[in-house]
Amino acid sequence: MKILFVASELTPLAKVGGLGDVIGSLPKALNKTGLKLAVIMPKYAAIDNKKWRLKKILEFVESGEKLTVYKTTIPKSLVPVYLVENKKYISRGPIYFQKTAFAGSKREIDRFVFFSKAVYKMLKERFIDADIVHCHDWHTGALVRSLRFSDVGPQTIFTIHNLANQGKSGRFNGMREGINNADMVTTVSPTYAKEITTKKYSVGLEQILRKRARQGKLVGIINGIDIGFFDPQKDNMIDHKYSSSTLARKNKNKITLQKISKLKVDHKAPIFGLVSRLTAQKGIMLIPPIVSEHVEKHNAQFVFLGTGSKSHEEKLLELAKRYPQNVSTNILFDEVMAHKIYAGCDFFLMPSRFEPSGLGQMISMRYGTPPIVRVTGGLKDTVRHLETGFMFQKESAAALKKATEAAIAILRDEKLYRQMQRRCMKEDFSWDKSAAKYKEIYQKMLK
Repeated sequence: MKILFVASELTPLAKVGGLGDVIGSLPKALNKTGLKLAVIMPKYAAIDNKKWRLKKILEFVESGEKLTVYKTTIPKSLVPVYLVENKKYISRGPIYFQKTAFAGSKREIDRFVFFSKAVYKMLKERFIDADIVHCHDWHTGALVRSLRFSDVGPQTIFTIHNLANQGKSGRFNGMREGINNADMVTTVSPTYAKEITTKKYSVGLEQILRKRARQGKLVGIINGIDIGFFDPQKDNMIDHKYSSSTLARKNKNKITLQKISKLKVDHKAPIFGLVSRLTAQKGIMLIPPIVSEHVEKHNAQFVFLGTGSKSHEEKLLELAKRYPQNVSTNILFDEVMAHKIYAGCDFFLMPSRFEPSGLGQMISMRYGTPPIVRVTGGLKDTVRHLETGFMFQKESAAALKKATEAAIAILRDEKLYRQMQRRCMKEDFSWDKSAAKYKEIYQKMLK
């Protein structure tokens, strides 16, 4: 069975968010089940030919435009990756033109519609073969539609990673095209699959999503994480089997984080970490109202890492300026620092308004850090209240404050906190379970 993934990101070649992590990990897990996997993605300007050992394998013309196809593999695997280059549409500018990663211009739409045309031609001309084309998010919606109304052959599965980012321009809606025309639709957690059929979470697409659900063509499969990449033992941070040395190592991680973040070194101070896109979806607006009180009442510390909307960036920077010994705001993406936050903070913040799957909560648990999350999407499916983390329901700063107060109370009781850490670190968030479920879907599609 030949499966072709088509996506806009792949970690580590081009990563902005969780989509890149999925495309960099899931094909490797599927490959281990005996499937033959390949990935096609755009070749952005920032992807270095020498660094990733790209080999030119094909040149062709589509709509009067020259395209060049390169080949490499997903690092530490044999899964081939094909990168499509075109100077006019695909390979100019960053991975996305908006810092939020949301499609915000016709230029963005044109880029991925042309990318879809290029992939369609590669399939039509048999430059590449596939039994199933697995398309991801709005960037591939035009490809799904083209394959439905053609005799090219492969069936299509379309995965919704974030319904709110639809890729709209005029009458075109990339997300809607994918949902409407795919043979099967999946999304990245069971709870999110239910949520998006409601008016609150459907972003205007509830009718077609309800239709697909009635047809039995909408399924939620929780994402996993690459446990080889997110490996606290390899990072020399903690033994993820929670050995006798873990407690001492965890305290050392906390002090290391305080030092690199230029916070006051104090192992007793509760420290909250956040690694996120700074957008409304992530509930960032709920955080500033609770910081002052926690700093003044509990001597709490906060380490923020991420980029996003200017207003959220400015508010977090303002807090760091006001409380330099207690708040560190880092407006950038830094994978090394992200790992240090996962390992060094006492609690990990994910107060998302909605969260299709979420990876941060799974990563933080692997590093022995209980997450504080809102009850939504994949957060609901992966965190157990007062067992592996803390959950709150209302989209309010008051509800978040109550959850963080509960977390601080648990931290004061060392025995309870260590029990929670152990439960976190025993959770299995590898891709193996998810890969098995995807394989089952592929097999049913080809029966």
